[in-house]
Order: sequence, then C-alpha cells, then structure tokens
Amino acid sequence: MLLGLLVPPLLLAAAALAQAHPSSCPPVTAEEAASMGTSELLMKLTANCRYDKWQRPPSEPDQPTRVHAKVHVYFLGAIEAQSLKFTAHILLMFRWRDPRLALPTPRTPDGRLVSSMGGQGLLLRDKIWVPHVYLSNERESVVMGAERKDVRITLHPDGRVEQALRMKVTLYCLMNLQKFPFDQQQCPLMLESWTYNSSELQLQWESTRPVTVNSELLLTEYRLIDTRTTSTEDTAPLLTASEPTHPRLRPNDSTVVLEMMDEEERALEENEGLRANFSRLEIRFHLAREVGHYVMDYFMPSILLVAMSWVSFWLDPNAIPGRTTLGTSTMLTFITLTRNTGSALPKVSYIKATEVWFIVCTAFIFGSLLEFAFVNTIWRRKKEVPLKKVNSKYILKSTLTPRMARRQLQSSLSVGSELDRCTSWPHQLNQSNANQLTVHSMDSLHIGNGGGVGGFDSCDTLTSAVSAPHRLDDDCLSIQIPVPGDQGGKGEAGQPDLPPKPSFTTMTPQEVAKWIDQRSRLWFPIAFLLFNALYWGFVWI
Repeated sequence: MLLGLLVPPLLLAAAALAQAHPSSCPPVTAEEAASMGTSELLMKLTANCRYDKWQRPPSEPDQPTRVHAKVHVYFLGAIEAQSLKFTAHILLMFRWRDPRLALPTPRTPDGRLVSSMGGQGLLLRDKIWVPHVYLSNERESVVMGAERKDVRITLHPDGRVEQALRMKVTLYCLMNLQKFPFDQQQCPLMLESWTYNSSELQLQWESTRPVTVNSELLLTEYRLIDTRTTSTEDTAPLLTASEPTHPRLRPNDSTVVLEMMDEEERALEENEGLRANFSRLEIRFHLAREVGHYVMDYFMPSILLVAMSWVSFWLDPNAIPGRTTLGTSTMLTFITLTRNTGSALPKVSYIKATEVWFIVCTAFIFGSLLEFAFVNTIWRRKKEVPLKKVNSKYILKSTLTPRMARRQLQSSLSVGSELDRCTSWPHQLNQSNANQLTVHSMDSLHIGNGGGVGGFDSCDTLTSAVSAPHRLDDDCLSIQIPVPGDQGGKGEAGQPDLPPKPSFTTMTPQEVAKWIDQRSRLWFPIAFLLFNALYWGFVWI
C-alpha cells in the first residue's frame, strides 16, 4: 500500500528531472540495475530522455511491430436473438517486444523484471508504449475489477512486455434465423489495430493454444461446438484531419451552411482513394441452439392441437355446436402458443422454419373447419345425389356441382328414351330405297284387339309393306322416316348394334356427408405425416 502511494510522485519527479537535465540519462548498466529498486529502475527505463511512449518499439527495417494475442474465455451468456448480441467474460492477453526496456541481467529468479497489477499496472501502462487494439464488433466493454481494475503489466529483462486485461464485453452477432430453432450461429470476437496499419503493426495469434475456454462452461440455450481463429486484414479509409476554416455562423446564415457542406463533400471525394489495411484477429464461436425446450413447449403441443382438430371427423355431421366449438378453440389456442414462442425473435424479412410450421398447422386446423362446413351443407340438402359410379371422383363431382350433374343425367336419360323409340321398329328400309316407308291410306288401317293400328299390337309394330317388286297404288301415301344409327349392321335378332344405356344410382345427402367424414379421417393424418417427414428432414440437414 505504501509503495502504491509513493510510486506516482517518484515517477513525476523523475520525469521532471530528466527533462531538466537531458545529459543525466546514460544507459542503465547491469550493476546499476542490480543495485536499484523496482520503482527506481522503472523510472530510469521510462525517463522521457530515454523512452518515448508515443513511438512504437523499433524493429527490423521495413518490418512491422509484431503483437501476439491470446484469449481465455471464462463465460459466455445472454445470447439474445432479439437484439443480435451476446455477452462474454474474457481474459485478453498481448505480448510484444520493446528493446528500449531490455536489461542485461534478470531481476527476479523467474526471469521477470517487474510485474504490476491493479492501479500500479495502470500507472505502468501509462508510462510505456502499448498497442491500441479495439473490438470492432463491440457494443460495450469494461475492464472488470472491484476496487482496482484487473490490469497486469509484466516486463521481462529481454524487453518482452506482457499485458493482461480481464474484461466484460457485449458484442454484436449477426444471426441467420431461417432454421430457427434448429439454427447454428457463428458469433465473432474481432480484435483490430486502431492506430497503426498492417505495415507498422501486425497482430498475430500465439502459436500454441491461442484461445482457451473454461472447461466448466455451461450455456442455457446454446452449446459451444468449437472455436475458430483467423488472422486477416481489414481495409478502411484514411481521412486527413484539417483545421476548420469556416467563419463563425450566424443563426440564419444558410449560405455559409451550404458552403460548409460543399467543402466537406469535396474533402470526402479527395480522400476516398486513401485507404489502408489494418491487421485483424478474429475468434468465431460456433454455437448450436438447444431444441429440447422448443420441442416440448411448441412443436409437441402444436401437433396435439392439430390432431385434436381431427376429432370432429368422428362427430355427427349435424353436431353443429360441438364441431364448431372444437375447431375454433383449437385454432385460437394454437395462435396464442405461436405468439408466445415468436415474441423473443426480431422481425426479419425472410421466412423462418417456425413460420412454415405455423402456416401449415394453421392450414390443417382451418381445413377441418372448412370440411365441417362443407359436410353440414350437404347434410341439410333434401334431394338425393345421382351418381354414375360410387367412387370418390363421381361423389365429389356430383356433390360439388349438383345442378350440372342432374342436367347431365337428364340429358343422358332423354337420349336413351329416344333411342328406345327409334330402334323399336322391327325392320328398316334398305339403302336402295333411301330409308323410305310407304304407308297406305288411313282407311286401310284398323284397330285390332290389342289397341294397335291395322291389326298390329301397337304403333311400334308398324312395318313397311313396300318391297322392291311392289308398286305403289294411287291411294298410297309415301312418307320418309329417318332411321338413326343404321349402317347396315344388325344384331343377333335383326336389331342394330347400339351403345348400352347408362346406369345411374343415387345416395342420400346424409350418406354422402358420412362418406366424406370417413375419408377425411384418413386423408388428413396421411397429409400431415408427409409434411412432417419433409419438414424434419429439411431442418436437420
């Protein structure tokens, strides 16, 4: 404690003495270093006549000053997707060589010249050159420490300097949430030189274990898969600073304001081509989200809600209160569940995996409501549904378009009756007579016992008495009657070959409604299983 109070006045006095007597700064010899105390030796080494803290350490010609870095991660937490940031507690260590601080002999048995921590470390850091390195994706950072800041500076006799800082940092992490909550994120920690470009200062990772992680590190929502280190260069513009030449502005002097804007734009255009590369070190934390919470709290309940909406298929189609209440309650419950899950996510422009799940599950629940409305509408119909065949195609066609189906049925039946009437004649005229039928005068016709005409059983048995050798009498009347479908072909009994009459059957509306419910019990689960196979295959690839 006493040493901490005495070091600052001694350092200030030594600096003033060195400035007053520049010739009193000879090189420090090994004998002098061995006889001096730590504070005295430190003041000798960092005297203004001997050491300039604003100048980077000398190096080989055309070679940058090399600064080696190492990071130890104590804790990772508070990875927030809403604000795209994460928090980390780290120990940041830098190592470089400064020949101006070298001594011929070691001062301590372990090879260290001096090691200062806390407030003394901050004082020593203010006396020597340290690299200005910043976190380029930093949101906020602070050097940790209760009474004193956790800063340590270690000087070695060969001129090596080691700096260690324990920090709490909040960093930005740009996340891709397309596969949320089955996503994996790459959250970076980027160190970059601020003052010197890559030709003057080069950041490098330590050759052995540049990044270490606390072995007992446990995360709540993520798991740390691995860490990757890279060393790159970042290109940034260099803007030259100049003294402002603008006159003092008056409140309403718009002309001067416009001149200022024009000069600033010209300055930016002139300096646009002045760019430099700055050394950068990067750590990427490969994080994978734990999906157990979302499976148990979102996906499983939503699957049960979708399956619950299918219970209405087993209820009576006329059970309006029960089926309506079941469908609306499952829909509202599912929407509430989805809102609670997505409240912690940012509003992004692309579609996330959870939104695809929400859309499809909503479609299934809403589809069960539509199916009930359709079935109940059919149930309340009065007329039977005519069907050509009892299968899905004709039942749905006749149900969806009942008027068109009845119209087609009536036209088919009318065509069949006309064919019956036209084909009931026992004989047809041959092609040579051009389908002519000769009928004698009405006086020669008489009604027989069977009610027929001219002794025939019915008017359908009226035949042609005209043959090739016969001649027509004067009292005969010649009538031309077209015979449809006659191409000279005859059936087994002398009748023409005609298409079979269409056969139709009918179903009551109640039978059709129950038939649709029975098919829905099978179609809806199969479609949902196919969707699950595609969805889970996509998110796990």
